[in-house]
Amino acid sequence: MRNLMMAQATKRSAPKLAIATALSVILGVLVGCGSGNFLTAPTKIQGSALQGKVFGGQQPVIGATIQLYAAGVSGYASAASPLIASSVTSGNDGSFSITGTYTCPSASSLVYITASQGNPGSSNNPNLAMMAALGPCGNLSSSTFVFIDEVTTVGSVWALSPFMTGSANVGSTASNVIGLTNAFADVNTLVNTATGVAPGPALPAGASVSEAEIDTLADILATCINSGGGTAGDGSACGSLFAAANPGGTPGSAPTNTITAAMNIAQHPTLNIGSLYALVAATAPFQPTLASQPNDFTIAVNFTGGNLSSPSALASDSSGNVWVANSSGNTVTEFSHTGAVLSGSGYTGSLNAPSAIAIDAAGNVWVANKGNNTVSKLTSTGSVASGSPYTGGSMNLPAGIAFDSNGDAWISNSGSASVTEINSTGSSIVNFTGGSAITVPIGIAASPH
Repeated sequence: MRNLMMAQATKRSAPKLAIATALSVILGVLVGCGSGNFLTAPTKIQGSALQGKVFGGQQPVIGATIQLYAAGVSGYASAASPLIASSVTSGNDGSFSITGTYTCPSASSLVYITASQGNPGSSNNPNLAMMAALGPCGNLSSSTFVFIDEVTTVGSVWALSPFMTGSANVGSTASNVIGLTNAFADVNTLVNTATGVAPGPALPAGASVSEAEIDTLADILATCINSGGGTAGDGSACGSLFAAANPGGTPGSAPTNTITAAMNIAQHPTLNIGSLYALVAATAPFQPTLASQPNDFTIAVNFTGGNLSSPSALASDSSGNVWVANSSGNTVTEFSHTGAVLSGSGYTGSLNAPSAIAIDAAGNVWVANKGNNTVSKLTSTGSVASGSPYTGGSMNLPAGIAFDSNGDAWISNSGSASVTEINSTGSSIVNFTGGSAITVPIGIAASPH
């Protein structure tokens, strides 16, 4: 039998569903897990000339080293490929120019640009590191302008953090091109890499993101970037940042540049919140800032539309589209990864107080209905699958659903302290009671092994 993991309520009664009017997607979580592959024999392309500027805290960074990378393709956080062989540095006004003397592995290669070290105003800062994610190399042209600053660094790092371990290690497996591509696209919803401000030009109508949180994070980085550098614990601005952004907790695990520090914060958003928030100066260069210390440093994009009505659960498919179960509206809303509504007014299909949602390996969407003790199955286009809704297996207030490696669905029954297993066609396999070990199960997950 497959190993199962369940979350359980502390009371026997079914939990009330939270009322919400918008969907929040946390960046770096629902980026998609697609099965698309990179081309087996990509055609290299000659790179286009690029221009841009490097600024730290609203002032130019002089002499920063510029590098353009193609994201790795051999695994998560695999080594990125540096594309510029000759030295490119920023001038007295922070400007730089890449003449096009680089070659991309292919037109679809995902590229990002970094600026390291340089003089932000008084002396060279060896710990300065900033970046901007640009997307497919084939989209770059002679008119492309890149503004690298703390804001573009925050937007790029928070979006790419699931795929990186440092400024030179950003990549994905060949089987998750869609996920990495979606992550690069997320950058343009958060920040504008041409102007260095938030939010980005791709933020859809009806969606919102906290500019104040992005600017606050940029200000935290700016304390180190606009200094002469330092090491964790030395009392300097950089030393304070590196000590606070150190999930390992030892001197050897502390970051030594601002990209790694930002990555650590993005990957550990509840780490040392107070110490990090205290780094924001009274006259911080990026405004507006958060009025008070947050609970964490996650960045969420909030979507509306699609007749959302008390959304109770969501799932992401292999393309990165997000499906939302609406417990009050008895519908399912589908959003594209960028937040566009794909489902019109919402999909229906004998839904009744839908409480959980999951997507199987074939892309079908399964919804647990607390209102009539059934499970509905929708195709990837939102139409009702044959035989749906399914009623077998003594389902009772189903609250969670997950799939095992055989494609069987496991449903946690909050009303009967049991777990139901059904096959891909909805036929009941077995109902487990588990004795006293199962009490009011509200969530479930299946081990892939």
